[in-house]
Order: sequence, then structure tokens, then C-alpha cells
Amino acid sequence: MEKNVFEKEFELRISDFDCFDKIKPSVILDFFQDVAGEHADILSVGFNDLIKKDLIWVLVRTKYEVIKEPTLYSKIKVRTWPHPKGRIDFDRDYLILDENNNILIKGTSKWVIVNYKTRRLSLTKDIDFNIEFYQEKNYLEPFNKLQDFDLDDSFISFNYQTLFTDLDHNGHVNNIKYADMILNSINFNENDNIKLFEIDYIKELKKGNSITTYYKKENNIILIKGISEENNIYLAEIVLA
Repeated sequence: MEKNVFEKEFELRISDFDCFDKIKPSVILDFFQDVAGEHADILSVGFNDLIKKDLIWVLVRTKYEVIKEPTLYSKIKVRTWPHPKGRIDFDRDYLILDENNNILIKGTSKWVIVNYKTRRLSLTKDIDFNIEFYQEKNYLEPFNKLQDFDLDDSFISFNYQTLFTDLDHNGHVNNIKYADMILNSINFNENDNIKLFEIDYIKELKKGNSITTYYKKENNIILIKGISEENNIYLAEIVLA
């Protein structure tokens, strides 16, 4: 294993799959979040290290591509590594592999560091990270912000009020919960296979906030937007195989 590359094994459980025996997007994002957090701790830039400086990691964008669907009760390996910092953000990549090191899922993400008290963005030059980064190129094409779009009568809406169990230790709705909101709002059928899942996190939600998810399916692409109090909370796009 290359330096500053982290890998962890998991066994997939029945609760990781939906009623069509397909792995849930929230489970994939949870694996990403789990290994990213554990790797950050190893590199001494985890939650407990940053909070001493009133700083926290905030995920602003993530994307994954399914190469082959994982199967129930199979054992997988989730691999991650960070890339050299940009001016205001950090990229981190992921692979989900089977027991024979075949690639099942490729993922990438973009993170920023925010002051916990002021909620202001911190520039990466102000953060001293003594890390030798792994230089492997992204497994996915570099990804930009999803383009906002206007709503019309063709969009279907779904209302949701955030709950205590949606919150994480930063006090806002955890990133993986948005994937569940999206899946609960869309009428998927047994023949719908997610090839690509991408989400931009724009504004945080807290306990008790109401959010409306709007979506529209155009051929094999599903456009999704979450709105709360007239503010965009997230934009997402799903590409079906």
C-alpha cells in the first residue's frame, strides 16, 4: 500500500441494500465518510485535532460511479487517499474493491475547512498539514459544481422535516442523510440501476428545518434539487445505466 493511502474492510449487511437488493447510495457515502474520517485521524487532521482550533471539515461535493454492483453479504475493501490542497479546498478519492481487488465503485469528493463558531471558510494556506500526499490521478474526471436549474410543472416534489437522528456531531444534517431524502422522493423501480450519483452540498440544515426535494427524470438522467425557506440546500444528479 502506498504511503498515505488508507484501506478498511467491510462486510455488506442486508440493511445496506434496498428492496430490489441494490446497495443504497447512503451506504456508499457512509463508507466514504467513515474511511475519510478515520484516515484524517491517522494523519492528525481529524475532528479532534481541528476542533481544538475551532475548525471542522465540511464536505461540499461528492460523486461516485458504479462499475459493478456489490452483492449481499460480500466482503469489500474501501480505499481512500487525499490529494494536495487547493487554495480553498481538498480533494479526496475512493475505491470500493471486492476481495480480489476488482473495482466495484470509484468515488471522489471535495472538502473545505470552516470555523466552527463563525461558519467562515478557512484558506488552506492557513492550515499546517505536514502530509506527503499520494499523487495518483483521480479515478473520475475532475468535477465542477452542478448547474442550478429553474423549476417547472414537470418536477415532482417531496416534503421532509429534519429529525434529531439526521444530525451529526457538527450539529447539522449529516451528508449521507441527503441521499436517503433523494431516494425516498423518487419512484425507483426494479430496473433502475444507478450508474452515477453526484451531489453538491450548498447550505446546511439543522433539526426541525423543512426541506422540499424536487426532481425530474429526462431519459436516463434525474435532476434533483432540495430547497428550504427559498434557499437551495443541495443539487444532485443521478445517471441511470
